[in-house]
Amino acid sequence: MAKKTAYLLLSFFFFTVAMHAQEIAPAPMVYDKVNLGIGGGLDYGGFGADLMFYPHQSVGLFAGAGYAIAGFGFNAGVKYRFIPKKQPSGIAPYAMAMYGYNAAIAVADASQFNKLFYGPTFGAGLDFGLRPGKRGYWSVALLVPIRSSEAKEYVEDLEENEGVEFSIGLLPVAFSIGYRFILR
Repeated sequence: MAKKTAYLLLSFFFFTVAMHAQEIAPAPMVYDKVNLGIGGGLDYGGFGADLMFYPHQSVGLFAGAGYAIAGFGFNAGVKYRFIPKKQPSGIAPYAMAMYGYNAAIAVADASQFNKLFYGPTFGAGLDFGLRPGKRGYWSVALLVPIRSSEAKEYVEDLEENEGVEFSIGLLPVAFSIGYRFILR
């Protein structure tokens, strides 16, 4: 009888441990389908916002608009996030391509020379702070704008013909940072 009781208690113990192990297993990652990002960068139209929709958990479509120092900027594009096949982490790397404003020329005290230029931009970044049950996460990116020769010629024209001096020329890369609020 004592042997049967020991087996019964031992079975109950292993059953309880197995049930508890299932409780503490990490929750599966549920990725957002729609989010609203607030931040700064080309994908946000400058300092502004963008709306992202994921028709597939890895592929997102977005449109952004904001204040781009020289006027109203906008961009639209596609984002592909690389979702790990193994245990999901709180970080998701991504690649993106967009079309919209990619150069802003702003002249202090001579706003008549302010001008935005449009073209394609490509980039890569990280979404981090992704956790089940959280309502948002951070996103950062390094962007490479493909600028037209028109933008470079406009800067040269302002320097040569209008006497404008630029302390910083057109940088070959841009950065983006924002916080994304999960809507769905």
